[in-house]
Amino acid sequence: MEPEANSMPKKAARDKLYVNLSASQTRKRLKGHGFGVRKVEATDRNQSVIIHTATGQHLRELQALFSDVLTSSSRDALDIPVENLRNIGPTSAAWLHEIRVHTRADLERLGPVTTYRLVSQRHAGTSVNFLWAMAGALSDKDWRDLSLNQKARLRMELEED
Repeated sequence: MEPEANSMPKKAARDKLYVNLSASQTRKRLKGHGFGVRKVEATDRNQSVIIHTATGQHLRELQALFSDVLTSSSRDALDIPVENLRNIGPTSAAWLHEIRVHTRADLERLGPVTTYRLVSQRHAGTSVNFLWAMAGALSDKDWRDLSLNQKARLRMELEED
């Protein structure tokens, strides 16, 4: 005898809400509220996703609780602040802000070589590791993991002009 197709309980659909807070900060803000939250996961530094089943009024209340830090519903569409990118520490972030690079999109628009040039004009002695860090940030990999070919291509591009 075959089991009935409808005999299994249905799982509630789970939606995602992306916020510009760390997972721990998100959990603290959620404390005392239910809203159908199933899980909070870190997606990046200072960014997390709330996996929930909230609908209707509960969804509106959940969104209101995070209205100041809500981001796009798609992880790929997030305009990630440079502080949250891999390889970017506080000093590098400050240097990037000085040249008006505030988000991943800004860094991508300029590219790692132009960004390096602009920063090194302001900060004499900027290490070539900064160039590797910018390239690594755009490909979401540690700068030490860039291949020799990638580094050679970046050096050639840097020497052009």
